[in-house]
Amino acid sequence: MSESEKQIEVARVSRRTVLKGLAAFGGAALWGQGPVTRPGWWISRAPLQNSVLSMWSGAVTSGTATISARLSADSAQVRFVASPFADMRSPVYSPYKVANLALNNRVVKATLTGLFPNVRYYYAVEYDGQADMSRIGRFKTFPTGAASFTVAFASCAVTGSSAPVFDLIRSLRPLLFLHTGDFHYENIDVNDRDLFRRAYDRVLAAPAQAALYGDIPVNYIWDDHDYGANNSDRTSPSREAARLTYREYVPHYGLPAGTGNQAIYHAFTIGRVRFIVTDNRSERSPYTDPDTSQKTMLGATQKAWFKQTLLAANGNYSLIVWVNSLPWIGLDGDDGWYLYATERRELANFIKNRGIRNLVMLSGDAHMLAIDDGTNSDYADGGGAGFPVMHAAALDSTPSVKGGPYSHGAFPGTGQFGLMTVTDSDGDVIHVSWQGKKDTGETVVSYSFTWPMPPRPGLFMPIIRQA
Repeated sequence: MSESEKQIEVARVSRRTVLKGLAAFGGAALWGQGPVTRPGWWISRAPLQNSVLSMWSGAVTSGTATISARLSADSAQVRFVASPFADMRSPVYSPYKVANLALNNRVVKATLTGLFPNVRYYYAVEYDGQADMSRIGRFKTFPTGAASFTVAFASCAVTGSSAPVFDLIRSLRPLLFLHTGDFHYENIDVNDRDLFRRAYDRVLAAPAQAALYGDIPVNYIWDDHDYGANNSDRTSPSREAARLTYREYVPHYGLPAGTGNQAIYHAFTIGRVRFIVTDNRSERSPYTDPDTSQKTMLGATQKAWFKQTLLAANGNYSLIVWVNSLPWIGLDGDDGWYLYATERRELANFIKNRGIRNLVMLSGDAHMLAIDDGTNSDYADGGGAGFPVMHAAALDSTPSVKGGPYSHGAFPGTGQFGLMTVTDSDGDVIHVSWQGKKDTGETVVSYSFTWPMPPRPGLFMPIIRQA
């Protein structure tokens, strides 16, 4: 059978095949089977002597995916197995890794390669020669070329939350969940790896979050409460521990800053859309510093990377999505780009002068749903650098409003998240739709626009399809 025939066979997995596979596993529970999560939902039979305490996926591409899992006991041979079939035939294996309490807190990460694009895979952990089928996760590889897809995004949940919003997001089956910060609220302000490990463990043990992250790939960037204390920055005593534990636990994309005690900014691609994710905490100046050219949100190295990544994406992608954890819009407040107005103006002038016109921003931090159509986001000298901005929060935290004004209002609340749907049919335009939703399923605010393809020079002006 040729590779193309194999891919067609994979894409034609039927519901009957899935159900037969479940029967072969003795009815193993899959993440995503229904909207309601209950403690113990993953157990299909008695687990092995060792067991999987947590498991999630991320860093997905059209041909790879990274899995991270924590075990209950040491093991010298751990690997991940994945298959497009629920009965795990035609499996793909990751390289072997070691789970050791002293070495890595028994957290194992490995990348599966040789996967087909735009195909849903099932995955499990194999240790000591046995595959643990009591816990089965899923992810879908990304499409190649022009493609339509939906991602969910949100931030801010109290540590260990199992709020209904996580079940709703999972039931909508987005291709990816973008977590834009405050994964937990431990406010760790000391250089203690074990405190960060316990925080991750509490979140990943929460049934609703465990179900979501096991069934939908995650891309996660921190904000203040999960990096350090409130309004924390590069001077936080927690900086090294936060950076090292992120690398240990999170199934993340390649980090351009490198290994060890470095920032966690990164970028990735879905179809013809480029996502650029900035680390707005671990390189930033204290917010109390005078607002001069020396004050920075990104730091010199990250800022140079950000500008170069924008330039490389401009004209080569149908859409550039800046995942920025903090409010961009506003003139005052205690924690946002308005406290770094000199650098904000520098970046706005760069966007304007380099003709970067297909840019949008997704943000968190403020516990609200809010959309701006580009009317209020322009901070370039003389104008010409406005772009659409959407905030989505809080998953499970006290409502608040920051920044503004926003063309489509601010709606503080909890149990809130955003959806971004991209429709790209390889034509002359790309359609983008935003929805701010509640955990009841209600759409609170929405905005849609269409962009010409490829991006054209001159004044940014999306063609508004729906307010």
